[in-house]
Amino acid sequence: MNIKKHIKHYLRSRRASNFASRTLYEDYPFDIKRLPMGYFKSLGDNNPDKIFYVIWRDHMGSGFFSNVSYVLCHLKIADQAGMIPVVDFKNFKTLYNENVEVHNTENAWEYYFKPVSPFHLDEVYHSKNVFFCSGQYPASMGYNISQISEMYEDIYMKKIFLQNHIEEFLKDHLGIIKGRVLGIHFRGQEQKLAAGHSFPPTKQQMIKCTNEIIEKYKIDRIFVVTEDIDYLNLFVRTYGDKVIYTDSFRTHKVNAYNLYPRDKHKYLLGLDILIDAFILSKCTGILCGDSNVSEFARFVNNKRFEFTYFIDNGVNSSNHLIARYLYRIKMILPSHFGGLSDKILIG
Repeated sequence: MNIKKHIKHYLRSRRASNFASRTLYEDYPFDIKRLPMGYFKSLGDNNPDKIFYVIWRDHMGSGFFSNVSYVLCHLKIADQAGMIPVVDFKNFKTLYNENVEVHNTENAWEYYFKPVSPFHLDEVYHSKNVFFCSGQYPASMGYNISQISEMYEDIYMKKIFLQNHIEEFLKDHLGIIKGRVLGIHFRGQEQKLAAGHSFPPTKQQMIKCTNEIIEKYKIDRIFVVTEDIDYLNLFVRTYGDKVIYTDSFRTHKVNAYNLYPRDKHKYLLGLDILIDAFILSKCTGILCGDSNVSEFARFVNNKRFEFTYFIDNGVNSSNHLIARYLYRIKMILPSHFGGLSDKILIG
C-alpha cells in the first residue's frame, strides 16, 4: 500500500470510529451503485402499472433519528413523484440491524415502525419498475425536519405508525411525566469529535440554563435524556429527586454502538432512544443542543412546547483530524476569542 492510500485508509477508519463501526464500501445488493439521483432497475414482470421507490441508506446510515428524518424526506420525494415507497433496512443494513429476526422481521425499519405502504419487499423485488433512491440525504431538504412545515401533516401523520408492541411499551413509560417537567437532551461523546456537526453543550451551560428554567417556569421535575452516565449522574447529584429518567443503556467514554453487552443490543439501542424521544416530546418545555433526537421531539410535539432553550456552540471543522481536537481547544477559550459560540436561543 503506497503512502497516499495508507493515509486515506487511516482517515476513513478514524472517521468511522467517531460514531460506530460500519462498512465504508459500496458492496450493495442488486448491483446498486451510489448515484446522486438514484438508480432504476427492472426486477421482474409484476406490477407493470406501478413504480416503487426503495428507501435505503449507504454506509449503514447513521443514528436512529437521522435515519427517521432521512426516511421522512424520501417519503416526501416518493409522494411528489407519484411512486410507491418501501423502506429496505433488511438488504441494506443499518447500525440497528440484528443477525436474527426481531419481532418476526429482518427489516430494521419494521422493528419499530409499520411498513410505509401495503407492498412487501419480496413483491417489490419481483416487479417491473423499481427505483432505488441515491442512498444519501436529499440535498434539496434541510436536516431540521421541524422546520419543514408540511412534513408533519402530509408525511408523518399519514405514513409513520409505531408497531403495536412499541405503542404498548411507550404507554407503559409515559406515566413518568407528571406536573411541569423540563425535558433535557444532553448529548456528548462522539458529537464532540464529529466533523461538520454542531458542538454539544457543556456541563456548565446545561446547569446554568436548567437553574434559570426551574425558577422562571416553576418546574416540578427534570426528565434527562443522555447516552453518557456521567451526565446523568451530574443531574442527579445537582437536583436529586427532581430528576427522572428511563433505564436506557448508558456508557462512560465508550461508544455504545461498538459494544454488544446484551441480547439484541442494537435493536434495544434504537428502542431506548425512540422511547426517550417520545417522552421528551411530552414535557412542558425542552433544553437541548443541536441533535436529531431533540429535533424529532420538537417535530412530534408539533410546536406545543411552552418554551425551548437551544444551546448553539457553533459547528465543528469539516476536516476530520482537526475535528477530533477542536472542541477541547474551544472549551478553554472565551467565545469572543475563538471559543464556543455560547449562544442561548429561547423560543
